[in-house]
Amino acid sequence: MQVSKTDLKIYQNDDFIALLDYLKKFSSRIYLVGGCVRDHFLGRASADVDVELYDVNPHRFEQIMQDFGAQGVGKSYFVYKYKNFDVSLPRTESKTGVGHKGFSVALATDEREASRRRDFTINALALDEAGNVIDLFEGLDDLKQQILRAVGTPSERFNED
Repeated sequence: MQVSKTDLKIYQNDDFIALLDYLKKFSSRIYLVGGCVRDHFLGRASADVDVELYDVNPHRFEQIMQDFGAQGVGKSYFVYKYKNFDVSLPRTESKTGVGHKGFSVALATDEREASRRRDFTINALALDEAGNVIDLFEGLDDLKQQILRAVGTPSERFNED
C-alpha cells in the first residue's frame, strides 16, 4: 500500500520538510513511525510525529542532530527533539531490571527489529519517504477491525508495568 504525500498534512509543514531534506543527506531509509502513521489512517491530526533514521551510527547521529539544532532528550535512547518532531535511531529495548528504567537499549538494524519494540500493532506502522506503508504486524487490519493487539505477547510488551 502507498500513501500520497498530498494526503499527509505533515508534508505541508515547512519545518518537517526542512528536517526531511536535511536527513536525506545521511540516509535513504527515513520513516515516519508510530502514532502519526496510525492517526493518519484514523483520519486524525497528530501532534505525535516520530521520525526514525537508519544506517547512521549513534556518534554520527548526535553530530547530525546538533548541527541541525535538535536537542537531545533521550541521548541514551538515541532520541532528539526538533520543534514538534522526535527524531531517533531505530532501537530495541530489553528488560534488565525493575521499573520503567530497568532496561537496556541497542541500535536496531532493520525495520522488523525496530518495530517489534512498539506496544501495539497499530503503533508499529511506518511510512517511508515515498509513502510506502511498512506494516509488519498487520496493524492496518487491526485498525480496520478496531482491534487493539500487542506486538508479540502481552507479557513481552508490558512486563515492566
